[in-house]
Amino acid sequence: MSRNGVSAGSIGIGAMIVFIGLILVAAVASTVIIRTIEDLREDSDRTSDDTRNSVNNRVWLKSSYLAFNGESACTATLYQHSGFGGWSATYTVGDYQGDDFLDPDNDGANEAVSNDATTIKVDDGCEIIMYDGSDFSGWSARLGGGDHSLDDINANSRPVNCGGTTCNDQVSSIKVLGFELEFHMTPASGSNSIVAEDIIWSASCSDGNSVSVDSENITFSGSSLIDGTNTNGVENNFIFSEVIHPGTHFKVEATLSSCSPEIGDELKILIHVNGGATSFYMIKVRTLDIGSDLMFN
Repeated sequence: MSRNGVSAGSIGIGAMIVFIGLILVAAVASTVIIRTIEDLREDSDRTSDDTRNSVNNRVWLKSSYLAFNGESACTATLYQHSGFGGWSATYTVGDYQGDDFLDPDNDGANEAVSNDATTIKVDDGCEIIMYDGSDFSGWSARLGGGDHSLDDINANSRPVNCGGTTCNDQVSSIKVLGFELEFHMTPASGSNSIVAEDIIWSASCSDGNSVSVDSENITFSGSSLIDGTNTNGVENNFIFSEVIHPGTHFKVEATLSSCSPEIGDELKILIHVNGGATSFYMIKVRTLDIGSDLMFN
């Protein structure tokens, strides 16, 4: 009897251990299931948010003003010193930053030095924009044809005197303008706030045989509120991290180095938001008068 009792007791304890083990396994399993359900819900929420952003985050092009229509052969020569001395670098129509600014003719030898220029010569009938930052950021100075001293650069910079006492030895990128448009934009109705670096424009044109495309992030091409200030109220361009809220109207300098349209040509404009939507516009060029809104002329 005693042996049977011990045997029965052993079976009962073993069953109890197994039962407790099953409870623990079930508890862990239920925790995993609950966590999985929460993860799925979070993934679903993120997917839903991403889907909403891809539909809602859009920028509208409201106007497209012709800001400049220069010759394709325009050049500008940047000099190290006053009196147009020291090193010099010559730039044709286009945008120059980084290595392109240092070596504009791509011969493997740098002609320019960042933050070391003082004067510039610009061909008659042409225009340039020079910038403090190597990525077209910071202060900017727009100059037309002629031989420009440091005083000219100081007077024409935004802000004046480059925000200090002088613009001397601060140039790190430059644009020689060909065909330039000033886009006026605003976030679409229902859009969320958008970071400036997430907005990209592109313009394409065709001569019947090939297609040419110009495209830039708005912080690289130059952009600000309509009054010329950034989102902090300072007379300067947007930087990549600035946030553009719904209802904000802003302008973008769109320099076209590949496209040089004539009357009768068509420009295809795309305004894209990273992680959002793309707006498409077809502009028929009916006038080349400076200041004309090509979307409505």
